[in-house]
Amino acid sequence: LFLQPYSYHFESLQNTYEHQEDTTFFPETLNFKDCFSRYLLINKYLSTKRPKYLFWCLEFDSNSLMDPFVVETINSWRDYMLNLGDKSKKSILSVLLNNIGVALSNPRNTSTDFHYDSGFVHCYRNKSEPLITFEVHPPRRCFVLLENFEEIALTINKIRLTRKDCQSALARKYNVENINLNFSDPTLIAAQVISQMHNAILKKEQKTSDLFLTPFLAEKIYSDAKTFRANLNYIVDTYRDVDYWDPDKKR
Repeated sequence: LFLQPYSYHFESLQNTYEHQEDTTFFPETLNFKDCFSRYLLINKYLSTKRPKYLFWCLEFDSNSLMDPFVVETINSWRDYMLNLGDKSKKSILSVLLNNIGVALSNPRNTSTDFHYDSGFVHCYRNKSEPLITFEVHPPRRCFVLLENFEEIALTINKIRLTRKDCQSALARKYNVENINLNFSDPTLIAAQVISQMHNAILKKEQKTSDLFLTPFLAEKIYSDAKTFRANLNYIVDTYRDVDYWDPDKKR
């Protein structure tokens, strides 16, 4: 078994683009709080103004090119280029516009990704370095992982308030055992529950060994997903009925 995947940070797994952090040319027409896209990465772009999220969204789904906020951004960059006299700024805008084409020409091959009701994805894109992480497209995949964690942490807090035997209560509710309860932070206990539940799920047999989710890794992925979700709005129910993937099915 792979006891520790090589990476889990969402951003470290993405492609890099020149000027991807440059917020200088974020369209003024999009600079208000009520902007909302059905693409979570576009929402991240709107909240941070960093164009890397726009490029990553195009990689995940080329249809996002027709998102009104993407269209508005491209039109604004083009207008800025035509009207600006500063050659250095024009050069940056030229790169940003070129990045649109680069992103569209680099679609993500997710045919070897396997998604689970736990909210985690087993990624085998690089067979020598398989990993477990969270995903953002469709948005439901990111939010279900967080919901599962938070529901278990809330349950742990309720059990503690009633002064019941936490070990027995968790064993009955989640079918887990030998949980270390010596943590004040319920998230660290929830990570143990989550990892046991996830590892018990029937996995799709692979040519490579299945990945093993440790409590440490589960907590780190949860923290990464929580940081990513910060300040993002999303209608959670949008994908509730269609985005629970059978372990035996690929995207």
